[in-house]
Amino acid sequence: MSNNLKKKKKKGFTLIELIIVLAVLAIIAAIAIPNFIAVRNNSRNKADAQSCLTIKRTVLMLVSDGTVPETADFYVTGPSTTSLNTEKYKDDVNEAMKDVNNVQGTKLVSGFDAKGQPQYSDGTPAMYHVVISKGDVSVTTVVAAAH
Repeated sequence: MSNNLKKKKKKGFTLIELIIVLAVLAIIAAIAIPNFIAVRNNSRNKADAQSCLTIKRTVLMLVSDGTVPETADFYVTGPSTTSLNTEKYKDDVNEAMKDVNNVQGTKLVSGFDAKGQPQYSDGTPAMYHVVISKGDVSVTTVVAAAH
């Protein structure tokens, strides 16, 4: 009879073994989760930088074909949502911006260096700011209170 009890006790895991496994999983999660968050935030910031470049190319085409003036200042908050300083061009700009993604990054895109690499600054972006000056276009992300 005692032989049968010993056989039954050897099946399964002990409480100590389960606690050790849970502790190891907790350590792995503590290391991995911050890395996943950092990778996600980095990809969102890069997506905003690419959106800035897409908006810049689109606005350069609008300037070159005379759809918008060579000097303007406006904000793009998402697809077909612009705050233009004149209503005359708003419909054309909205149509051109219909495929623009909403801002999603965790840092402001403050511009691009000579090699075309995005420059970031602290702040939570809410919209894109487009400045056209003598046909040259710059696009950055700004906080909501900027306009």
